[in-house]
Amino acid sequence: MDILKTTGQFAWKLLLGSVFVFGGAYLIQQSADLRFLDSTFVPLCILLYMVTVFAYAISYLGIHSNPELGVYAILGGVMVKMLVSLGIFMVFLYGFKPENKVLLGLNFFCIYLLMSCFEVIVLLRNLRRKIK
Repeated sequence: MDILKTTGQFAWKLLLGSVFVFGGAYLIQQSADLRFLDSTFVPLCILLYMVTVFAYAISYLGIHSNPELGVYAILGGVMVKMLVSLGIFMVFLYGFKPENKVLLGLNFFCIYLLMSCFEVIVLLRNLRRKIK
């Protein structure tokens, strides 16, 4: 039951941060008449958000089942997230035929790296508390 509570807290924090950062980027694009977001930006954000929460749950479960091997759990969660995310990217790239593939790639990697950075920071804080 602890994993559901902690994963829910992480999901809520990630959702607030994502809405703030990516919503801000969307508002800047709309107000400044610049084109730096692809048309698939919002579905990509939603799918990567779900993958990030799932990878966090896997990593958190691994950390709390055996704290000494917690780093391997984090690496396993990150690897699962990377492979699933790249699969999603390939579906968006070749399945939906975007008008600008470079823009889609930049949007994907910005979203992926920001969410991964937030996930790893939170997991390392949990691991540090667990070892002490």
